[in-house]
Amino acid sequence: MKTVWIAGASRGLGAELARVASQQGHHVILSGRDTVALEAVRSALPHPEHATVLRADFTDESALLPLIDCVWFATGRLDVVYFCAGLAQWSDPLLTRNNVEAQLFAVNYRFPVQAAKELAPRMASQGSGHLVAIGSIAAEFGQPQSAAYGASKAALERHWEAFYAAWSPLGLKLQLVQPGVIGTSIMQSALDESGRPLGKAAKTHFGMDPAEMARRIFQASRSSRFKIRIVSPSERVALLLHRWMPTLFYTLLRKRHGTA
Repeated sequence: MKTVWIAGASRGLGAELARVASQQGHHVILSGRDTVALEAVRSALPHPEHATVLRADFTDESALLPLIDCVWFATGRLDVVYFCAGLAQWSDPLLTRNNVEAQLFAVNYRFPVQAAKELAPRMASQGSGHLVAIGSIAAEFGQPQSAAYGASKAALERHWEAFYAAWSPLGLKLQLVQPGVIGTSIMQSALDESGRPLGKAAKTHFGMDPAEMARRIFQASRSSRFKIRIVSPSERVALLLHRWMPTLFYTLLRKRHGTA
């Protein structure tokens, strides 16, 4: 039985990944700020008896080492980590306050990077370890209302590539998943320019069922590929358009976001 830590498991993709991991017979560690939501996820797992809830505030860097210790010693071994915690944004980049952008970078970038740096030596000493970062296709291009979100995911992806280059010789497996839009409630808690939750889904936010995305991510994470992109046909066309015809791409993007 492997031990799998889902960082950001209280809802959405993280909760679905926990379900898939439990279904596969793994011991699952669930982390997030909302203990009530985490307990609800745990009780709904196929094997709740093989699940542990550990509350965590991913913006609190002073709590990182104690959290890593708790995760590491929860079962005496840690095999796989999925860094799913994410904070979204929907605001004019010219009006977004610095502290709001700092929150986005703390959750989307600094936490997974710093946690990985603490875990890598421990995993190397045990002879194996698997670190999976959940990025986003938002890292590939700038969006009018999600500038800091995209930038934080881009920073995460570049750092993960460096980890892959540095740590693969140590026997560690690193993977970067780049999903397209997922049909979760992340936009309900997305921050506006003042840091308040948006409280509603953006008109452009619709995507793949989170259960299906989790299944595909879990299956792909068994492969030897480093970068795993899971997007819809229309998102694949958009990425190609961005690469080869960026002027047209951004004209269409502005129209879609209502900023043209």
